[in-house]
Amino acid sequence: MRKEFDFLGAVSVPADAYYGVFTVRAMKNFQLSGLRAKPVFIRALGIVKKSAAEANKELGALDAKKANAIISAADEVIAGKLDAHFPLDAYHAGAGTPFNMNANEVIANRAIEMLGGKLGDYSLINPNNDVNMAQSSNDVIPTTIRVACVLESKKLQEELKMLQAALNKKGASFAKIIKTGRTHMQDAVPITMQQEFDAWANAIEGDLPALHASIERLRILGIGGTAIGTGINTHPKFRKMVIERIAANSNEKFVACKDPIELTNNMNAFLEFSSSMRSVAVTLARIANDLKLLSSGPKTAIGELYLPEVEPGSSIMPGKINPSIPEAVEMAGYQVIANDTAVLLACKGGQLQLNTNTPLIAQNLLFSIELLSNTAKMFREMCIDGIRADEERCKELLYSGLILATALNPYFGYQKMSELVKEALARKMTIYEIILEKKLLTKKQLDELLLPENLVKPQEKKKL
Repeated sequence: MRKEFDFLGAVSVPADAYYGVFTVRAMKNFQLSGLRAKPVFIRALGIVKKSAAEANKELGALDAKKANAIISAADEVIAGKLDAHFPLDAYHAGAGTPFNMNANEVIANRAIEMLGGKLGDYSLINPNNDVNMAQSSNDVIPTTIRVACVLESKKLQEELKMLQAALNKKGASFAKIIKTGRTHMQDAVPITMQQEFDAWANAIEGDLPALHASIERLRILGIGGTAIGTGINTHPKFRKMVIERIAANSNEKFVACKDPIELTNNMNAFLEFSSSMRSVAVTLARIANDLKLLSSGPKTAIGELYLPEVEPGSSIMPGKINPSIPEAVEMAGYQVIANDTAVLLACKGGQLQLNTNTPLIAQNLLFSIELLSNTAKMFREMCIDGIRADEERCKELLYSGLILATALNPYFGYQKMSELVKEALARKMTIYEIILEKKLLTKKQLDELLLPENLVKPQEKKKL
């Protein structure tokens, strides 16, 4: 062990740890969830620290020798080489000060080591004075969340686009299958299976613009505002310069916000992003539920689709197969919705010049990105790509039911068709059979009116 000191007193730190006294205190204080910060968050934190050191070096505020060591140490943080030295619980003190100081200490001690010094000898490089120069937890952590979300959301957008494409492709393979459409969980009117799959694909496509727009808003940074956005303790050119360096080091576009004071206390950009992911979660969960219904039975319920058999469905019922992938998609969707609620409350919790709930925001946003990305990938690979249709079952349900009555409304009127439907139900007959029995149409006329291709798109009324 080694001894480190702060204004509260002495603390024992593991001799080989790159973190220091602040991190040790936080580890003891906050043992809440057993969860750690996501790796992309640590990477983004390294990017922010490296960029600040580069800006301070160029401005002449930070000695070049110190700056170069800090930059090299931050590069190792970015590369994930020092992840073991970020041990803090994801939920801890407000505004993420422990996260910020953990990074300051790790980078300082690794830089000290690079310069040939001993860990904990902060006379060489100081976590607060050097690594944290021109920064505050209050602008570093929100900036880190924004950078992390922008970096991680690329995978999410790609996975959603591939899932959309998979649904379109699968639907195209079912283009000739006419089946029963349902509303209120009851038989309604005919639909093609392609139309059904295309509607799901289009729902995902419809969620993407809002998701993209919310990510674009995250590219607006408040770094350089320090404690409350006024920029105290920074060089006048620091803010512009550090954002340019963040953009270069992340290979992403970032710009300065109009009002750093506003961005220090207003977290609604995170809420907008979270809400857009909630919409995606709702869409995926709804599609998953539809697939469960359409594959239900398969002998005693709808049974129009066969989902891939990924695992046995029961420990007691032989041969049973469950819709395991859609079930997992539903649960993941509900978790993202719950995460969004946490983000909403955290964003609402800002007071005066600061929102102290940023650790909660960070954990839930990054969890949702990861969960949705993995869910979209699993849904596509383990379910959508392998779906098979039972065309005979679709035909059986379509023609044995009563939904064809709607197609005949223009010829007999709603009231008359309602009476025929009621009689058909009572006598256990099909609409087709009762129309012919009552000689309301000839078989040729009825067959022409009920051609499958005429049932799923607008048609002019034909002369009988």
